Amino acid sequence: MFKFIPVIDRYVSRELLVTWLAVTLVLMLILLSSSLARLLGKAADGSIPADAVFPLLTITGARYLILLVPMSLYLGVMLTFGRLYRDNEMSALAACGIGMPRLYRPLLMVAMPVVIFMLVMTLLVMPGIAKQSERLKAEIENRSELSGLAAGQFNQSRDGETVVFLDRQSSDGKVLNNLFVQQVIESNIQIETALRAQHYRDENGRQYILFGDGRHYKGEPGQADYRIVEYDRHGIYLEDTEVVEPVLQRDAMAVSELLASDNINHRAELQWRLSIPLATLLLAVLALPLSYTSPRKGRYAVLALAILLYLIYSNLLGIGESWFTHGKTPEWLGLWWVHGFALLLIAFWWTRRAGGVLQLYRQLRQ
Repeated sequence: MFKFIPVIDRYVSRELLVTWLAVTLVLMLILLSSSLARLLGKAADGSIPADAVFPLLTITGARYLILLVPMSLYLGVMLTFGRLYRDNEMSALAACGIGMPRLYRPLLMVAMPVVIFMLVMTLLVMPGIAKQSERLKAEIENRSELSGLAAGQFNQSRDGETVVFLDRQSSDGKVLNNLFVQQVIESNIQIETALRAQHYRDENGRQYILFGDGRHYKGEPGQADYRIVEYDRHGIYLEDTEVVEPVLQRDAMAVSELLASDNINHRAELQWRLSIPLATLLLAVLALPLSYTSPRKGRYAVLALAILLYLIYSNLLGIGESWFTHGKTPEWLGLWWVHGFALLLIAFWWTRRAGGVLQLYRQLRQ
């Protein structure tokens, strides 16, 4: 079916697609590598279990993708057409009667599928990811502290009254070897040393730590009456803690729930989800006239200005959402005034690029 697409459209759209994918991949790798290092650090110190690293990284990557795609498409368009200007290919196209309005066809061939993808992600996929994120956080909070211990270092309990050191542990974290445990109970120090220990839950759901081949020391610091007990098997009951339930925020609500709600926060969330795909389209449209540069200046001459305009636009969206949430702007205005500002930018750069309103009108009629 591609043979029915003009050669110019195939060429420009291919350049746009490759550049956009490259920019997205580079930015994602930078952010994900930073997140992976942070999560691995938390897993190493026992803040999160090791088996939660990959699910958390996946959730983080999906959230990064939603934020990166509008910017990466914007930069991809800027870089692609900047290269065409630098290599005088835009001049050759203009000599063949292909002006800037005609170039929106290959641009939209790439941009519209991306916009549809973003619409599906923000309206349908991301609420499910947000729910899964809250469930995972609650599951981590509800896990026994024994499952989050790090081997080869001292681990302190949440209440600060227990210190645990272990030499090594099994891959699932349930069996510990060469264990040292110190507890402070009513000013008395109790110490357990054992060759092995494991987490155990009985048929009633009560949790225990079972020690094997160890010693129990009990006494008060400064006193000589320490009691030492050797044992083959010894268990410590873990008091039941309050179960943490997932707390679903507005970003986890389905679109149908947002539409049925009169809450101002839910209305703001709905407009925010719609704003991301719309901003993706407007930024791509803005990038074409903004990408003009002379061959002498180089392809990166206008990138600084483009990044500045992107930062202004994205920050205005954040400000607009805050104003909407706090009732400073009416619901009918919402975040739409920010997109109106983007349309004014597009009109300004189109007029400037065309050499005036009259010239712009003539170009659009051609």
